[in-house]
Amino acid sequence: MTQDDLPVPDIQSAPEKGLLFAKKNKVSVWASQHPYADIPDEYFEEIFFKNNTRAKNRWSENYLIRYFVPDNMETNGAHEGTIDIQTAAGQCSCSSSFMVNLLSKAKKNNMQQVSWVILLFEYEYSAKLSGVAQDEYTTFLGAFNYDADSDSLLGEAE
Repeated sequence: MTQDDLPVPDIQSAPEKGLLFAKKNKVSVWASQHPYADIPDEYFEEIFFKNNTRAKNRWSENYLIRYFVPDNMETNGAHEGTIDIQTAAGQCSCSSSFMVNLLSKAKKNNMQQVSWVILLFEYEYSAKLSGVAQDEYTTFLGAFNYDADSDSLLGEAE
C-alpha cells in the first residue's frame, strides 16, 4: 500500500479516528512553499470540542492526527513570497533548542525558504506511524527535542 492509498478519515463523522502523538518536550514542525494566499480557508478552519481545548481541521485530518491542542500550536509565514525557515520558526518560539536540527532537516528537504510553518509543541508526530509525510500544502520536517529554558532566539545576534 502506498501513501496515496492510505484511507483518510472523515473528521465530521469519525472523530475517534486518527492517531495521538502527545509528548512532553517535543515540537513537531511542518513547512510549506505553497503560496499562503492560494490555500483554501477550509484547510485551516478548526472544529473545536472538549470545551474548546481540542481541535481538528483539514490539515490534521490529512496527517491522520485525531486532534491537536490549539494552545500548543504556533504558525508563521509570509502572505506573499517566502521567508527563511529560521526566521519563520524562530518567531514562533523563544527557544533555540530545536533550531539546529530543524535547519538540517529543512536543508535535506530543500525547504530553507518557506511560505509558512506550523509548530506543534508537546507533540511528537511520526510519519512512520501515520504513513503521511506530506499533503498538498505542507511537508512534515520532523519532531525535535524542545527545551523552553534553553537560550532564547530573541537574544541571539545574527
